[in-house]
Amino acid sequence: MKPSRMLAAAAAILGLYWWMATSVSDTQCTTGDEIAHLTAGYSYWTTNDYRLQPENGNLPQRWAAIPLLWSRPRFPSLDQDAWRISDVWDLGFQWFYGNGNDLAAMLRSGRRMIALFGVAAGALVFLWARRLHGDRGALLAAGLFAFCPTMLANGALVTSDMTACCMFLACVTAFWAMAHRITLPRLLLFGLSLGLLCVSKFSAPLIAPMCAALFAVRVSGSDELPASWPLGARVRGRARVALALVGATLAACALAIAVIWASYGFRYAMYERFEPNRVRSLVGWDVLEDQGGPTVPVLRFARAHELLPESYIYGFAHTYRFSRYRKAFLNGDYRSTGWVQFFPYTTAVKTPLALFGLIGLGALLAASRRRSQAEWRARAYEWSPLLALFAVYWAFSLTSGLNIGHRHIMPVYPVLFVMAAGAAGWLERTPRWAGAVVAALAVWFAAESVWIRPRYLAYFNEIVGPANAWHHLVDSSLDWGQDLPTLRRWLDAHPPDAPVFISYFGSGDLDYYGIKGTRIGDINFELRRRGVPGILAGGIWIISVTQFQQVYTEARGPWDRQKEAHYRGLLAHVLELEGTKTRLTYQEGVEFEEYQFARLCHVLRARRPVAQPGYTFLVFRLTDAEVMRALYEPVPVP
Repeated sequence: MKPSRMLAAAAAILGLYWWMATSVSDTQCTTGDEIAHLTAGYSYWTTNDYRLQPENGNLPQRWAAIPLLWSRPRFPSLDQDAWRISDVWDLGFQWFYGNGNDLAAMLRSGRRMIALFGVAAGALVFLWARRLHGDRGALLAAGLFAFCPTMLANGALVTSDMTACCMFLACVTAFWAMAHRITLPRLLLFGLSLGLLCVSKFSAPLIAPMCAALFAVRVSGSDELPASWPLGARVRGRARVALALVGATLAACALAIAVIWASYGFRYAMYERFEPNRVRSLVGWDVLEDQGGPTVPVLRFARAHELLPESYIYGFAHTYRFSRYRKAFLNGDYRSTGWVQFFPYTTAVKTPLALFGLIGLGALLAASRRRSQAEWRARAYEWSPLLALFAVYWAFSLTSGLNIGHRHIMPVYPVLFVMAAGAAGWLERTPRWAGAVVAALAVWFAAESVWIRPRYLAYFNEIVGPANAWHHLVDSSLDWGQDLPTLRRWLDAHPPDAPVFISYFGSGDLDYYGIKGTRIGDINFELRRRGVPGILAGGIWIISVTQFQQVYTEARGPWDRQKEAHYRGLLAHVLELEGTKTRLTYQEGVEFEEYQFARLCHVLRARRPVAQPGYTFLVFRLTDAEVMRALYEPVPVP
């Protein structure tokens, strides 16, 4: 195929990806952290202040907010406590739902911007696959990227995940290019890529062992290195090659540090205007340092000497502190320190099975080709950047305590697509049936994506299936609060004929979507201020699957004898106060509410929901008697 036609085909595939990812925006409300990311990014541009959400990547937040600089949605007043204490959630809720702004347009514009990083990542996948597998492999890899549910689900959300996925691949690519010819453009490209990665996500330090591995491979592979001024036309000798690469890398790191400073307006202070005793971060430095660890002294040193912007140091400290212990759920188990099997499991059940088949066929074809030992070494050398990215990121992920979503393993997916692209070689070889199998697998892969559209985030392959997924994974692997529009449509089609009770996990606003009901068991996620609900009764019970699994409530985990005893004690206290002038404190009321809700969910595990809107809500129809039995009569406990 002519190069021009190849590029046109690739552009068409990636354009289709951008459309598929962004065109579903209006079917979703804000997901998880989007409200914080977009609010923070807009505030960076308009106030030159970096107090809001510094832990989630300056680049994706700024990038997503660029279109809003023209539409200028009305931002909340800065003369309020929420701004003074850096409460991005309160400010974001006001901006999204309380100021009369066009929420759908704001989300749409931000998501379209983030999806451009997806297009860039897809282009890099195409280029790598073309280099390693030729034209057909390149088109296959681009198609796999474009139709992958994980890339579509996260590629157009205002979060840092797709940006980081793109920049990790860009960084190893740029370093490898510089390692084979040191020129000013290549050095600048690596330095820029490294700097942009650093302001994309705080997992950026993983690039260090990736580049270290590539450095070792490069130096051991050849004792000559083409270079431009001032190194001369060619550097000879392994020691000199190593020194030249170290020098070029240090120069690139200096550029990366300049990029970080530029992202924060070349200012150290987090605040544009600091007011002692009135202005503070939502989480104090004392909390960020209370877990100790080897990173804390380094961060203190960086603060004392102002080596990097204060907001950047704070963001890194915040990420380090809260990524070590995070509540998570996997197959009925609950932990705060994660599981080694979490990401292997999520990859196994959230990746179309056809991809694994293509990877197997690609490996089979590679193994069937007769190559000398030198040819195999050369082939491994060509793959080095992708293998380094894959190995280091997996090694880190397997030991990570941050097991709240499959999205955190996204940077390895481009490598999987390039691996699978090797199967395209069967299209021009015998036996002919092998090529037919490759084509069938590619069609199956695309069909899976079309079938789940627009609910890409809820995609699970045939091992689990989206309808059963809530038994296995929740949070951003399935339920990131995205389905309020879907719930609204379900309620319109099934008008409630009884009271509605709702437990919602997410940052959407039920009132904005006209969803009326009594909130229960989700006070930690309701941004509108409310009191403890009244008497619970029969009716339509709508429960987010993350809430149903009790991941984040006071009664976290499966219901057991200890929880039952605690609940009985709370119930006795409530009954003791009944008829007196003494009332439950607010905290007591919240605790009692969450334990009531957890007990009800325990009883409901034996029932099938009557509906599952968007696969993220469970709907039950309960009578008054059934609710009373669930809350007050003895229930079986393990």
